[in-house]
Amino acid sequence: MLRWLLAIAIYPCYKLWKNVLGYTENGYMPDMMKSSQVVRPLKCACLLVCLLSIVISGCSAKLNKARNAFYNGQIDEASGALSSRDDVATRDQLLFYMEKGLILHHAGDYQGSIDLLLNATALMQEQEVISAGQQTASMVTSEWLTDYKGEYAERLLVHTYLMMNFLILGDHESALVEAKQALVVYDTYPEACSADYFTRALIAHCYESLNEINGAYIEYKKLAELMPDPVPVARKLCVLGNRLGFYDEVEYYQQFLPEPELNGNVDSGAGELIVFVSQGKSPVKIPHNIVLPPSIRFSFSTYENRSGYITPPAVGPVSGAGSSDIVTSDIGEVLKASLNERLVQVIAKETARVVVKEAIAHNIDDDNVETLVRIAFFLMEVPDTRCWETLPAYLTMIRVPLLPGENQIHVNGMDINAALPQIDANPGNGPFYHYSSIRNGTGPRHSKENSQSAD
Repeated sequence: MLRWLLAIAIYPCYKLWKNVLGYTENGYMPDMMKSSQVVRPLKCACLLVCLLSIVISGCSAKLNKARNAFYNGQIDEASGALSSRDDVATRDQLLFYMEKGLILHHAGDYQGSIDLLLNATALMQEQEVISAGQQTASMVTSEWLTDYKGEYAERLLVHTYLMMNFLILGDHESALVEAKQALVVYDTYPEACSADYFTRALIAHCYESLNEINGAYIEYKKLAELMPDPVPVARKLCVLGNRLGFYDEVEYYQQFLPEPELNGNVDSGAGELIVFVSQGKSPVKIPHNIVLPPSIRFSFSTYENRSGYITPPAVGPVSGAGSSDIVTSDIGEVLKASLNERLVQVIAKETARVVVKEAIAHNIDDDNVETLVRIAFFLMEVPDTRCWETLPAYLTMIRVPLLPGENQIHVNGMDINAALPQIDANPGNGPFYHYSSIRNGTGPRHSKENSQSAD
């Protein structure tokens, strides 16, 4: 659609080209107008506009096909739409890795998802080296011509999905490696990522699953301080605080515990189910423009919601095993905060682009050529709306204490009604962590018999 709109916009340039250069009906023009000083700038300007129209419209066709199939519940078709990284332009390689990595996670191909998301992290590290050529080209064209590097929150969420994948496969050591990488992102972009409570809770659990209780306690405490209400992590802080001898802090957090757990912190010792729930569609970027005379155009993008508020799901209680703890991240709010964090950088780049374009236009002696170049620059100023579109609107972690023997857990919500595979908890081997990943529209994916025990 965008290619057709740009083609319609280019047509007046073509007509003006003919009028300015004095073309006759036979396609000839006067010798005086054949000067390379006139023709070359016109050719370059129109070539850039045509090239950009093809780039913008063609680069995301297969990505969009995969996204649409994914949200229609056609997971295999979504994966097949992105069969190779050659299916997308080089500048969109990061989007390929992120989109297909998430699709494979919900397809239950956790190792395939890991492989792609590790490629994403490697690419993000390579992208830290700025391409001078791309930046120069984008100063007179559009950010669409540069490699997509991901919003700060998207970079964090790559590690989030890697942690989930590794935990489900029972590779807790690798999950902790990703947790530490995620902490680097938190420390680098604290304002942009602070509201991602889900990822912080996941980091804390990665430490806990390997019995690194000092690290776990630190992260749970940070989470308690960041969240509006510390209730979802109060039980963990009391259990770990008692083990570490932080009795004053345990006394403080006990006030947030449910009544049955005030005495002894109920724990059956049979294990724990951790459910990762994805709900809704993340917001997407939409274009905005500010136009000033004579031909100045500022372009930028903002996030627009695709899902309304969705209440966190509930879990069918396991009688006598204790209450469930629920931590939710509003991914939309995290993404918006991340984009706002870059606002100063975006404004500076847009201002510089306007200055460069105005300088080029002013240095053209021929008024008609200047007009054509200004039109070309105006049309090329297209906001970059690329983003990771298969992300959910909400990510929720539900921790369910288990009883010895068979446990049948149900997850119910506005858009989810799922019975998880039966879990056989064996207290003889100590507590076990079991994992399951659910998305509205797809069935639950459960970890195999590779859950991690905790001492």
